[in-house]
Amino acid sequence: MAQKEKTTTSDPILEEARERLKACIEEESPERAKMEDDLAFCTLDQWDANIRRERENDPNGARPCLTIDKINQYIVQVVNDMRQNRAAIKVRPVDDAADVETAKVFQGLVRHIEDHSSASVAYETAGEWAVKVGLGYFRITTEYDNDDTSNQNIVVKRIPNTFNVYLGQHDMPDGSDAEYGFVFEDIPLETFKRQYPGKKTAKKDFDDLGDALSWCTENTIRVCEYFYADYQKIPETELSDGSRRNVSKRTIKWVKFTGAEIIDRRDWAGKYVPIVEVVGRESFVKGRRVLWGLVRPAKDSLRMNNYWMSAITEKIGLAPKVPFIGAEGQFEGRENEWKNANRENRAYLQYKAIDVQGNVIPPPKRVDPAPVEAAMIKMTALIERDVKAALGMYKAAVGESESQQSGKAILALQRESDTGTLHFADNLNRSIRHAGRIIIDLAPKIYDTRRVVRILGEDGDSQPALVDPSKPQAVTKVRGPDGKEQSIYNLGVGIYDVTVTTGPSYNTKRMEAAEAMLKITEGKPEVLQIIGDLMFKSMDWPMADQIAERFKRLLPPALQDPKDGQAPIPPAAMQQMQQMQQALQLMQEEMQKLQSGEAQAQAKITASAKEAADKQDLAEREAFAANQRAMKEADDAADIARYKADREAQTKIEIAQINARADHKANNIKANTEKEIEFMRGIQEAAGAEGAETPGSGESIRSVLTLLAQSMTQMAQSNEAMMAMHQQSMQAMMQMGQREKHISGTLPSGAHFSATVQ
Repeated sequence: MAQKEKTTTSDPILEEARERLKACIEEESPERAKMEDDLAFCTLDQWDANIRRERENDPNGARPCLTIDKINQYIVQVVNDMRQNRAAIKVRPVDDAADVETAKVFQGLVRHIEDHSSASVAYETAGEWAVKVGLGYFRITTEYDNDDTSNQNIVVKRIPNTFNVYLGQHDMPDGSDAEYGFVFEDIPLETFKRQYPGKKTAKKDFDDLGDALSWCTENTIRVCEYFYADYQKIPETELSDGSRRNVSKRTIKWVKFTGAEIIDRRDWAGKYVPIVEVVGRESFVKGRRVLWGLVRPAKDSLRMNNYWMSAITEKIGLAPKVPFIGAEGQFEGRENEWKNANRENRAYLQYKAIDVQGNVIPPPKRVDPAPVEAAMIKMTALIERDVKAALGMYKAAVGESESQQSGKAILALQRESDTGTLHFADNLNRSIRHAGRIIIDLAPKIYDTRRVVRILGEDGDSQPALVDPSKPQAVTKVRGPDGKEQSIYNLGVGIYDVTVTTGPSYNTKRMEAAEAMLKITEGKPEVLQIIGDLMFKSMDWPMADQIAERFKRLLPPALQDPKDGQAPIPPAAMQQMQQMQQALQLMQEEMQKLQSGEAQAQAKITASAKEAADKQDLAEREAFAANQRAMKEADDAADIARYKADREAQTKIEIAQINARADHKANNIKANTEKEIEFMRGIQEAAGAEGAETPGSGESIRSVLTLLAQSMTQMAQSNEAMMAMHQQSMQAMMQMGQREKHISGTLPSGAHFSATVQ
């Protein structure tokens, strides 16, 4: 059937919008189909529809199609890292007309806008879409304060469905150079009729549009917001340097339409299309833009994991379907017993041992469960490795670690994983920076009347700021009726740019600041008088604010802010107070020097006293050691003297005993000799008398006796000489023994000595 020609409308803007929208859809349709499949995969629809249908409708019974979700833990890890390290928009002045103080007001205004509109939700939603499918969006818009005022506020809004947004051709990943863009919304039919009475809602009005969009259903009407850039040439414009050239002024137009008609239109205040794009990974293949997130590279591995786990489950599940094998007739009469053997606890099972042919057969045998092949188990491990490699995230990134890994190794793996997914957070930061530019561009045009705006500090404190676009400078100082100086800001004067910083949230930094200030005051308690209010303000426990306020009241006048309605301190008084404070500081420094000198003197005295005490202690120890040595030497000398006296006495006794024995022996020899001599004399005399009678015989006897007497005398002399020599040798041996004993002797106390005894 031929497609109907589209109906031509009379509004050229509507025709242009529909043509551009059709071109965007045709350009992005192939990639968006992949993104939709990625989204389905991470929402647990991980089986191919045809494969699932085939397995579930298998003629032999439905086969398992298990889904083991392993991707969402990695998605949550990356998204939560974004939440922990939020990007903060910082405003800085660019040209000479811009002012640093006004830049701070801009920055506080941006914080207030983000806080008031819950911008973090918009940022996180777009970032999560980029992680899942590679593309996310959020937008900047304006809203009225209420129905009774014309004042508008800038709002950062969340786009919950990324497929409801299209941006025209652009090169920047944040969409900042896009010439047009579309945002869809399906509005309930009754709500649409109430908001836009008289507009087309009949289904026949949308049937002949000739495009694939479902502009109208039974219950909803699809509404599209269309932003596009419009250029007006301004010829021969004089530039700031005096030169002239043709200039095209860029403005942004806004149109809301249904497919059948335009229902609203107006000029947009800013110069950017207020749709901010967040990408995951981007590439260009054959001129076509390709986007993907964290899911697509791991899909095949994860599908393999689902298949293999299903196959393992199926194999194990099929194992008990044929539990026993037996010959025909073996179960006859006992079929129920064998049929329920897997469910009933029976003590025994009986069978017929004779088959139908009368042969003896073995008993029925249970079929062993089919083992799970080792290849299947190994395959699941390989798949797990492939998933981590595809994602660039390893076990340490999701809190897992090996027991043998050190802390440094775990941190290195975490950093490697963080680096592998850093592009997601970095792309989100770039988009938030572009959002800051849009807000800075919009602010002077939205806050275009004299009014008070709220600005938010980093610590969350809200303060008022007066803006007045009629003032000639970025900041003007005026004095109010109460004499208090006041700043008035013109946000339209000067050029400002933005950057982003990423790091822990303010609450984390506040706790770190409190801990640092506590450490400072521990070392220098006097600093508490100056920073006490800030320290307690940074703490998060009951009554900390009241304590901070009390410390603030105790601050020196120069550090205190003027109260509401209180005139500021005159410059002369302030100068005098500063001089007094300087003098006081000098006095404190002198006191510190004196105290320091006194402390140094006290330290020297303490050191000298310690040195003297150490010397005295050393002398006492040396004297004690010398006394101990002297006492030991005296004891040793006394022991030696006693030993010497004992040995000498013992030696004298031994000599006396030897002499006594020698004298006794000599006396005995002498007595015996004398007896023998007397005997011989008697014989001689007898021989003499007898010789008178016998001539010659007496003389010979006398000669014999004389010789015998001489021999006896010589023998006695020889004995005496031998005794003397014996005594001398004994004394020499005793002296030698004394010397040897003393040289290597041991005292009775057990001490060894080496003194020489003369």
